[in-house]
Amino acid sequence: MRQTEGEILQDQYKQFPDEKFVGGYRMRQPYLLLRDLDLIKTVMVKDFDSFHDRRFPVDEKAMPLSAHVFNLKGRRWRALRAKMTPAFTSGKTRLMFQLMSDCGHALSRHLDAPAARGDAMEMREMLAQFATDVIGSCALGLQMHAMDDPDSEFRRVGRAVFEPTAANMARRLTLLFFPPLARALGLSFEGRRITDFFTRAVREMVRFREEEGVQRHDFIDLLLQLKRHGSVQEDKEAAGEDAQLLANAVHSGDDIQMTDNLLAAQVFVFFIAGFETSSTASSFALYEMALNPDVQERLRDEVDEAMADNGGHLTYDAIQNMRYLDMVWNESLRKYPPGNNLVRVVTRDYKMPGSDVQLPKGLWVNIPVMAIHHDPKYYPDPQRFDPERFSEEEKAKRPHYAFLPFGEGPRICIGMRFGILQGKLGLAMLLSKYRFSPCARTKVPLRFDPKSLVTASDDGIWLKIEAR
Repeated sequence: MRQTEGEILQDQYKQFPDEKFVGGYRMRQPYLLLRDLDLIKTVMVKDFDSFHDRRFPVDEKAMPLSAHVFNLKGRRWRALRAKMTPAFTSGKTRLMFQLMSDCGHALSRHLDAPAARGDAMEMREMLAQFATDVIGSCALGLQMHAMDDPDSEFRRVGRAVFEPTAANMARRLTLLFFPPLARALGLSFEGRRITDFFTRAVREMVRFREEEGVQRHDFIDLLLQLKRHGSVQEDKEAAGEDAQLLANAVHSGDDIQMTDNLLAAQVFVFFIAGFETSSTASSFALYEMALNPDVQERLRDEVDEAMADNGGHLTYDAIQNMRYLDMVWNESLRKYPPGNNLVRVVTRDYKMPGSDVQLPKGLWVNIPVMAIHHDPKYYPDPQRFDPERFSEEEKAKRPHYAFLPFGEGPRICIGMRFGILQGKLGLAMLLSKYRFSPCARTKVPLRFDPKSLVTASDDGIWLKIEAR
């Protein structure tokens, strides 16, 4: 049976329980697999300068949408990350909350009829439509209406990027493992149609806002600040590693100009990463709550209490203060991490601490998130869904680097706060009105789709939805 990359590495992880790291090959590409959490911290934080790049190719001329903050390398990445960090603080995310909430109410209205009938629905697509509306509103200032029109152009584009077809998989494998051939064939991860669509759409939006003087508290607004002024106004939330990275980039004199193509690339990755990871994480959480009704009822009670304390509404602060919601969300990310493997590239020859092993520049270093999240040493009975693992008491018993759903260090997911808020709000709004339970099409256990870029069920997540 075919496996995802995360499952393949998990098998290798289990085969060498006494090793801190092991080597292997993926097609023609040698790699190192890290098992030791201290070494993972070294790669992601302490010696980050020797491992600061990702494996995905970047070609700003042939693949303009590849030049986004997730993908860029070296000094160019540092400069862009430093400029964009203030756009993703909690303060900026709070300003977008009402836009998210409006999309949540639209989701509820869309589900009232099927819930009244007790229909079975596929959760991932439903939540992807919600996430598309959220991203459209918060990033682009557009009303997508993806729930009313699942075949809208933006939704079709989103599906096309992640569609697990043989052609998509072959194109991406060629880009990763045979870069010269990919360049000769003019291949890109997203394809020409998607590149043309996003660059055209973003240019039209930018031109409209500049000509009409339109301002919204959204992502395009923040990017336009970067384009006009070279920076985004900071707030007090820009702290920790992001603030340190900003200070380093400014001190080094690095700079990057926000061209229209570069702006389009940031919108592209925000749109794609925002709807796909959030919808998969939320759908897995609903799946586990359907199989564990006691968890569902406890979280619903917390949601009801929070709404009662806020005049029947879900506010930004209420979402942030729901402790059990946070525990359920994190346990879902633990069991089903969207990125089941993190890869860093050796950017200069490096000697592994405590050994004679020399890592050559260009080597891939795998951080097997799925394997770590399912290691009984850190999570006893790892297949069991147990939000109590993320109580303050239990978290204190585990090493920090045993939980890596968004990465760590300077390359930690820059949109993490936005994605978490979007996912939690969606779950809270759904539980406030509906109950979810298994149906005839619910798969137990789930099987993962080996062709998917993120952790995803191979046949969707089907649940019965009923009004409370």
